[in-house]
Amino acid sequence: MDTTHKQQTTKSIIKTLTIFHYAYCIAILVFGIVALYITENAVINFSDSEDIFFFLVPVFAITLAFLSHFIFQQNLKRVREKTTLQEKLVHYQTSRIIKYAMLEAPALFGVVIFIITSNQYYLIIAAVLLAYLFLQRPTKEIVKQDLDLNAEQKQQFREALK
Repeated sequence: MDTTHKQQTTKSIIKTLTIFHYAYCIAILVFGIVALYITENAVINFSDSEDIFFFLVPVFAITLAFLSHFIFQQNLKRVREKTTLQEKLVHYQTSRIIKYAMLEAPALFGVVIFIITSNQYYLIIAAVLLAYLFLQRPTKEIVKQDLDLNAEQKQQFREALK
């Protein structure tokens, strides 16, 4: 009975994490497409240095991309210290969701600034962040590798995902 509960919980955690990941990606994609559709006279302007957002958006994007990775790595160290697979998975899920949110925020900000300025430069930054976020997809192998499972936990993980 306990094994069945663990299997469902492990599966549900991985499934929930995957749903969150795709939801963040789809939110950026849909918002970007809608913004592109509703924005008139959209142009790409790489020389608008008078616009404060011209520097703010990429700095915000780069800062949060690096910060998301750094915070995720710090959280991962704490996750690996947990004793049970269940504890590791729950804390790992939280760490991943934080990472995704930190990548989504500057992407959505870029789309908003595109709507305001009609400069597709900001949409390009959002698209790059979306691509990076998409590459952060949580696969079973990545989760297993990130969690640094011991032999017993690896066995539990495999059995739970059957």
